[in-house]
Amino acid sequence: MINQPQKRRPRRESYDEKCERRHEMRENLRRRNNVTTCRHLGRGADASPQSPRHREFLRRRNLVGDAGRTSLGQEPGGHVPMGPSSQVEPGAPVLPQHPRSCSTFPPAHSPLSLSVPLGISAETTPRRGASVNTQGTQTLTNASAGVKDSSQQTDCGIAVLNKEMLQLSNYLKEALHRELLLKQKMVILQELFSTLLQASEKSWQGQLNEDKLKCKLRALENQLQACTQSYSKECVKKILVEMEDQKQTYEQKAKEALQKMLEDKLQAEQQLQNSQRSLAATREDLAFWKEHYTTLKAELTKVTTAHTELQNSFHVLQSELQQTSAQKEQLERALGTLQSEHTVLRQRASALRDDNHLKAEHISTIEDKLQKEQNQKVMLEATISHLHKLIQSRTEEGKTQAVSMQRQDQVFTTQTPPLIPAKEKQNALLEQPEEEQGEERLKDEMQKRTSQLTAKEKECTELRSELEALSEEYRSCLTRLRQCRDELNHFQSEQAKFHFLQRRRSPWIPLLVAVIAMAIATFLASYTP
Repeated sequence: MINQPQKRRPRRESYDEKCERRHEMRENLRRRNNVTTCRHLGRGADASPQSPRHREFLRRRNLVGDAGRTSLGQEPGGHVPMGPSSQVEPGAPVLPQHPRSCSTFPPAHSPLSLSVPLGISAETTPRRGASVNTQGTQTLTNASAGVKDSSQQTDCGIAVLNKEMLQLSNYLKEALHRELLLKQKMVILQELFSTLLQASEKSWQGQLNEDKLKCKLRALENQLQACTQSYSKECVKKILVEMEDQKQTYEQKAKEALQKMLEDKLQAEQQLQNSQRSLAATREDLAFWKEHYTTLKAELTKVTTAHTELQNSFHVLQSELQQTSAQKEQLERALGTLQSEHTVLRQRASALRDDNHLKAEHISTIEDKLQKEQNQKVMLEATISHLHKLIQSRTEEGKTQAVSMQRQDQVFTTQTPPLIPAKEKQNALLEQPEEEQGEERLKDEMQKRTSQLTAKEKECTELRSELEALSEEYRSCLTRLRQCRDELNHFQSEQAKFHFLQRRRSPWIPLLVAVIAMAIATFLASYTP
């Protein structure tokens, strides 16, 4: 067997160089205002087509799915070439990647070019549509970019800029879009991993087929040796020469196929490692973004709960303010009524005071009259007692005179002869009318004095009843005045309390507004897109 000289392998780029080149290419694409360009064909497409004999050889051994297709080389972005069955159209763009993983991620749709026979159809490879540029924190331009920095009034009375609301919504949309992209990358990497497993299995099957071919070659050599014994030397030489030529060609083709298979195997292993690294990096990024999403969600829930609480407190304060305003109106009405009542009561109090003064003067005059009447009564009682004493003294004198007269009569009768009875009778008659007239006069005076006393007593009782009625009216007026004073004091205390509460509640509303503004400012400061 003649050994053919081995071809020089092209110099392979290192993994860091590939990543740097890919990063530069992505940066160039990102600076083009989100407009992607078509991929350039690899070096394999520019190469000259293979010979028809080689194509026939590849077709017979099922190394290429279609006789007219040629395997593409590596793309200028450093992609590993893909097999013809999993070949992707040249106009397909690259899926966007996060800037954190640009130095470690290989492209998600790096096409594999495996020269081993692959049974995977082109339908299994996902067709990639229009590219979406989401490098870094770049947001899609929309019609809301031209909106001025106007503000919206929330329920709590806080002015929130529309620009900040749009930025917040754009950040949330970007996070959701990146999460979807990461999920798509995970799906693509799983598909690539399955394709790599199938390619490795088919490479092992190719090696087994090669061993089988070697066994067949040995069997054919044995057959040739058997045939040489039956044929002539010249025929055998011709057949041997032809067989050697065929053997050399087959060996060369087998070596080339093995070399390609080894290269494809190495590339597949390298791509598998790269895909595993990218998978680990994507998992890390996925975990990071999930944590970031959970933190953002928790902060959003906290902010929403704080917003709802502040809104509820604002509504409560607003209702309290309305109640206080209604109470204020009621109190003002009550104050007006009380003031009118106060004026009426003052007028009544002044009228009652005037009446009181008049009644006091009348009472003083009545008291003076009473005192005079009492003095007169005392005088009358004194005169009556004096008259009684006079009557008693006169009766005693009359008795003593009668006794003395009897004694004189007895003495006179004993000394002198008895007088004429007619003269005695006349003297007795003269003495009796004088005594009776004095007694009648005294009785008349007594009756007059008693009638005057009864009249004075009646006047005194009437004056006392009037005095009691006036004192009761005076007491009722005093009680009314006290009630009016109490009501006025109560109303003044309630008005003072209302003013105090209004002064206490008035600074709470700006404080609440300031607290809400501080909460929104802290949320926006802690928010890291």
